[in-house]
Amino acid sequence: MNQKKTITIVIIAVLAVFLVYSYSVTPLISDANYTYISGLRWYNDYEVGQQVAIAENKPMLVYVWAIWCQFCEKLHTEVYPDPKIQKYLKEDFVLIAIDLDSNREDANKFGAQYPPNLFFLTPDGETITNVPGYIPVDGLLNILEVISGQRQEILEAQKNLPHS
Repeated sequence: MNQKKTITIVIIAVLAVFLVYSYSVTPLISDANYTYISGLRWYNDYEVGQQVAIAENKPMLVYVWAIWCQFCEKLHTEVYPDPKIQKYLKEDFVLIAIDLDSNREDANKFGAQYPPNLFFLTPDGETITNVPGYIPVDGLLNILEVISGQRQEILEAQKNLPHS
């Protein structure tokens, strides 16, 4: 009888650990149009995201990732949740997340063979810069500040141009 109790307790403990672990390693939710990573809404489809970028006159951050990628997980848990990063991404960029395993077509447009890859593009799809691999908060923040600053300068210049 004691042996059965011990085995039952061990099985319950293993299941509990498995459930807690499973929940903690799933930092995203996805639906037909969006992937939600670190509280941010990312378009799943490049073409759709680009149309939004054109309409809003915002640069795009195209993030190529995979569920099995450990450095992607670090981006999800250490970089994207940073309040300064969140502010720039929410206000100044159209976010597009391409799952390397389920959206090969879009990943191939950028020549992405492995995750993570971050591509910063103009609304027209011109490359501003790209980051192959993991980037810490300070590095990403620097890129976001520069691109956002350039965008603000362009918007101000457009306001000052004569309109026909």
